[in-house]
Amino acid sequence: MTLRLPTRALAPVIALAILGGIVATFMVYRTLPSGAESTLPVKSLAKKAPVRKSVTKAKAETKAAAPKPAVKPKTKPLVVPTAPVRKPVEPPKGDPVDANGLPLVLARTLAKHPVTVVALYDPAAAIDAMALAEARAGAAEVKAGFLALSIRSEPHVRPLAQLLGVLESPSVLVYERPNTLFVRLNGFSDRETIAQAAANAQQ
Repeated sequence: MTLRLPTRALAPVIALAILGGIVATFMVYRTLPSGAESTLPVKSLAKKAPVRKSVTKAKAETKAAAPKPAVKPKTKPLVVPTAPVRKPVEPPKGDPVDANGLPLVLARTLAKHPVTVVALYDPAAAIDAMALAEARAGAAEVKAGFLALSIRSEPHVRPLAQLLGVLESPSVLVYERPNTLFVRLNGFSDRETIAQAAANAQQ
């Protein structure tokens, strides 16, 4: 035989049981020490941001691992040594003479003095040194031009030799402007003789 309790009779019992459970839970919660509720595990709802791996390091490693292009050695141009250029040897120029064939030094002296005494001498001869001094003194007495020519100076003596032939040393030539040989004194001549010859050319 089955017993059935009426529903209305059970409703107050169920309500009291639920109320009692709520009161008991509240009492237990109040008896917990302060801060205890903080120890309860709380699940974090915040999602962790995904960690991005460093790309810079990977790129740097990639660049470092890349092989360097091979550097071609620079080729220097081949320099072929050239032979030194030799200047052509110029032939000796002609003796310095004027339009009349006289040595330029004599022509320039005649341009300053209408009468010029030319003393030809050899520097290595003692007698020629004495003759040279006499010729200079004789020209100075009459204020004539004076020119000393060494017979070893070919550019100066050669033109005279072409005009007069063989020249002796010591000797004296008295020239008058523009290019006339007035007198020729071969050998040693003293100052009086040379001064007289120059004076005669001045007349």
